Amino acid sequence: MGATTSTVLDHFHGQANQHARALAVIDRQTTLTYEELDRQSDAVAAYLIEKGIQPGDLVPLLADRSAALIVGLLGIAKAGAAYVPIDMSYPAQRKQFIVAQTGASLALTTSRTAYVADDCECASIHELVTAPASPISIRPSPQQIAYVIFTSGTTGVPKGVVIEHQSLENIVAWHNREFSVTPDSRLTLMAKIGFDVSQWEIWSALCAGAPLYLLDEETRIDTSALVAFYGRNGITHAFVPTVMVADVVAVTSRVQTALQYLFTAGEKLSPVDTDCITYALIDYYGPTEATIFATVHRVVSATCKSPSSIGVPVAGADVVILDDALADVAVGEVGELCIAGPGLARGYLNDEALTNKKFVTRDKTRLYRSGDLARFLPDGSLQFLGRRDEQIKIRGNRVELGEIEAQLLLLPQIKKASVIVTTPDDPARKEIAAFLVVNDDQVPVDGLVVSIKNALKAMLPDYMLPAHYLFVSAIPLTANGKIDKQALLQLHAEKLVDTPAEAVVYHGRQLMLAGIFRELLGHGDFGPDDSFFDIGGHSLLAAELIAAISDKLGVKAYIRDIYEYPSIATLTAELERREGAAAPVIDGEPIRALLDDVYLPADVSFKQGFHTGQITTPRQILLTGVTGFVGIHLLQELLGTTDATIHCPIRSHDQEHAHARLVESLSKYDVRLDQADVGRVRVYAADLAEPEFGLASHDYRYLCNTVDIIYHSASAVNFIQPYSYMRKDNVQGLREIVGFAATGKLKPLALLSTISVYSWGHLHTHKRVMREDDDIDQNLPAVITDIGYVRSKWVMEKIADLAANHGLPLMTFRLGYATFHSKTGVCASYQWWSRLVKTCIANGTVPDLHDLREGLTTVDYMVRAIAHISRNPEALGKKFNLIHSDSNNLTLLTFFKKLESHFGFHFKAIPYADWRGQWEHDAGAPLYPLLSLFKDVMCDGQSTVELYQNTYQWDCSNVTEFLQGSGIAEPTFDREALQRYLERSIGLTVA
Repeated sequence: MGATTSTVLDHFHGQANQHARALAVIDRQTTLTYEELDRQSDAVAAYLIEKGIQPGDLVPLLADRSAALIVGLLGIAKAGAAYVPIDMSYPAQRKQFIVAQTGASLALTTSRTAYVADDCECASIHELVTAPASPISIRPSPQQIAYVIFTSGTTGVPKGVVIEHQSLENIVAWHNREFSVTPDSRLTLMAKIGFDVSQWEIWSALCAGAPLYLLDEETRIDTSALVAFYGRNGITHAFVPTVMVADVVAVTSRVQTALQYLFTAGEKLSPVDTDCITYALIDYYGPTEATIFATVHRVVSATCKSPSSIGVPVAGADVVILDDALADVAVGEVGELCIAGPGLARGYLNDEALTNKKFVTRDKTRLYRSGDLARFLPDGSLQFLGRRDEQIKIRGNRVELGEIEAQLLLLPQIKKASVIVTTPDDPARKEIAAFLVVNDDQVPVDGLVVSIKNALKAMLPDYMLPAHYLFVSAIPLTANGKIDKQALLQLHAEKLVDTPAEAVVYHGRQLMLAGIFRELLGHGDFGPDDSFFDIGGHSLLAAELIAAISDKLGVKAYIRDIYEYPSIATLTAELERREGAAAPVIDGEPIRALLDDVYLPADVSFKQGFHTGQITTPRQILLTGVTGFVGIHLLQELLGTTDATIHCPIRSHDQEHAHARLVESLSKYDVRLDQADVGRVRVYAADLAEPEFGLASHDYRYLCNTVDIIYHSASAVNFIQPYSYMRKDNVQGLREIVGFAATGKLKPLALLSTISVYSWGHLHTHKRVMREDDDIDQNLPAVITDIGYVRSKWVMEKIADLAANHGLPLMTFRLGYATFHSKTGVCASYQWWSRLVKTCIANGTVPDLHDLREGLTTVDYMVRAIAHISRNPEALGKKFNLIHSDSNNLTLLTFFKKLESHFGFHFKAIPYADWRGQWEHDAGAPLYPLLSLFKDVMCDGQSTVELYQNTYQWDCSNVTEFLQGSGIAEPTFDREALQRYLERSIGLTVA
């Protein structure tokens, strides 16, 4: 797009000449035609010129929403000067600060009388417009300043953004063409004077020769009154702040108006149903520094839910997503949204340093760094994910508050939501607080909180779950219509102080536990039967809780106990039972408890038979666990190696949310899918542990009769929670999968298990090698004292074997540790190995553990092997240990020796207890949330990690045989792969 040669003032002159008698500005008390507006603004311009105002000077304009505002800014522009709009409602100190920044000696005001500062004369526009005046001949150039608008910076000090005429004309001219703004249109001025959207509202009307209706304060804030105003005055184009969109859409769905377009901007738009409206809903995004708007999105019900979109660039703007080094990121990857093009501001007033920081040059192109996080979606549109300064760390995990808000807003009970991070004195105890406006304020709050928590637990990791839920009648807003985060922090503080818990009388151990709960949680709003995890507790605080119990009560406890006995009442009873025991109670599972869970669904039968083509050339595949680290890469591999349609049940509350979770995983794990492949993926909102996966009956029947083969990758992974927590998702989930395999068409099952089903069985079997086809029953004495996850996986494999004995076509893949992807370096955030690597690098030490093996491999090798082997019918009935051959199976110490060899690290091997002591009391340490793995005694006086020393050599002969001739080789953790891992997942730059 070529440089503009005209300005908005040129457009206004043309309309004033062509439509002199047409209405131009209408407020509650005044109506001006274009001719009158032209003449009055000439009088103002003449006054300014007489007072010595020169082209390029800054003239503060202290105004309310009245016709005089429009006269004043036109008069300033006609004098060749730049106006600085200042809302009259601003505090005196803010007004004085802005005027001082401009260095102006003369200001205009819409008030009859006004005072700003001793050294700045303030002239009333009302007194200037009556003077006779001739047309002004001054015409500012496109390169001159049109206005300076002050926005609040992150420091709280207003910063002036300098906008040139060419930038303003660019967005207004494009907008008017794109949305058919003509002299027959009718527009409103809704935005606050100090909000740059007001400039677009004003000039859009004046450049089109259309009437501009100025809304009074009462009408602006009352949705019903606002829509009634639209109807009375035939408004065709209107703007409302984001927070009002849902209400305006709801009212206009019941009331007849002439609206053609409703525009919004300012915040991330929540899902809204547009099926019931006759006009178009347009969502604009843009920072002030890009002249009002940078992208535009036409919102329809089919696209209003996650993943949310801010659309595509406007008017010649170029939007790129860059990393910290200003390099392009791949489609789907999150980065900083940067803007180029004719809309860029000149910079910041009187702040060259900030200008140089925010406006940068890349490949000879000037860019504005917005500080906003975004990514490109597969369809080429953009998704806004929040501010970089809202991307915070909670217990060592990166959290984007916008993602939590998005999930809350998908819940049918929630009308509006805003999420903040509270910042106690101890940064390690940052908590998330959610402020909610509900659709039905008659619903009991207690039941609603439970419902919301349960829904979020299915969608978000525990570190992203809010600790506090506060219900409000409205979300507080700033003067510019944006969410007021400071007001929310104050509300949160008041809530904790002003809402004491009901009077509860505790005695003995309960009294002491209640004191510990109160100290850790920072409040006493709980009763003896409330779950620790429902009142603000999380895995990190659970570790501190265990430490406090040991210190203050002198009773041995485990983190898993907090999950088994989460309330003060149940935990007290269990601790009293243990008190005085001769030795710490080992957290073991009775063998009978696990064996009793090894059974098949009732009336299951595998007599139908199947044909080998279902394995060799499947047309329809069911893939579970697709949002997990292995599952998402297996999806990519199956799409690349088959022509099948792949059906993916995803835990979610509706179809849109299921799709959003898939898109999120593709982005999180850097997985790229061709557009053609995307069309072969079908997602379903499901819960595998529920009967028929919680699907509609027709969907379940369709899949039962259509699917050729099942890849069961879904598994709840948690290194702390007990078996009772893992049982439903993992054990019952597999039982439902087995029932599905037997219903309708008989479907072979490729089960993704884990090498951990062997546990630390070597301590009991005294064997050195465990072969793929060896019975895992011999490891049961170890399994019953291993973590809940391992117990559940052992039971899952036994259920699958039982089904195979009854006729289920089965192949089992025991996965090693999917450490990272060798080409991208990405790893799974929930895994503990990367936390271990970060800890060892930070301290320069490694634990001196002998022959500790985790079966380290790469996820890309793993999924390639699964996809290849599973195409071979001979794999049925076999087990495959997907780890490396013994000579290439790294121990903990040999892994770190590779880091030393390739990158010059120096690690000192020190006794295990000393190594753990370096971080076990640091709540901010990467491994601290998993402390129980490294400290709790599980067997023979050792922790889980220690027990995996001198473990089995895992045979992988079947894997080797079935991969012969495939070209799929074991990875060797070479320098290039490890460098990608360290940079992508550990956050280190290595040479």
